Amino acid sequence: MLVSKLRFFSNIALHKLQELEKDAKIKSYNVSDILVYEEDELQRIFFLISGEVKFYKVDRFDNEVFLYTLKDEALLTNIGSLHSNVINCYSNIEFIASSEILSLDLNIFKEVVKSDNTLLINLVNLLAEQKEMIECMVNMGMIYDVTARVAKMLYEHLPLFNSLKKQEISYRLNIQPATLSRVLTKFLRRGIIEEKNHDTLILLPHELKKYFKEGI
Repeated sequence: MLVSKLRFFSNIALHKLQELEKDAKIKSYNVSDILVYEEDELQRIFFLISGEVKFYKVDRFDNEVFLYTLKDEALLTNIGSLHSNVINCYSNIEFIASSEILSLDLNIFKEVVKSDNTLLINLVNLLAEQKEMIECMVNMGMIYDVTARVAKMLYEHLPLFNSLKKQEISYRLNIQPATLSRVLTKFLRRGIIEEKNHDTLILLPHELKKYFKEGI
């Protein structure tokens, strides 16, 4: 069964899985392929089996505004209501790694979810996590200045920071590469971080935290 590739559907009765399988499809995508555009209306549910995607919007100057990324076994469709027959997209979804997608018919998915408490709980949890992530990214862009954004990423996502090129980090933080360099240079001069073997190390985490945590 195609749906058995995802933990989301584990411990679900066989006859309900068979119902989902009626119009289930799996498709592979390459880097830079677009899954959906923000103005699209969808009638299918998309799950990421493997790979990674980025969510972004385009401003009135045609600049990309990065929102967030999702990796393996993620729900890519923002389901607003189980009563709606169409899903409106609010961002573009582009692949940043070779990926495999499972898609399901929206109406079949809704009926099966409404009839199964385990699936309903799984869906609520996934959507709650997605909502929290979106709010976190929006708040970071609206509330934090550029120094706080860099500090927060270093403090909370250091392995990711070290795995990315500086240009990609700048893009994800919605700042210019030159600005990122200036902030890192400031942290280096103050002894908060150091560079060793092409990786960034945090020497004074409590000092770094002060840039994005008020009252510390």
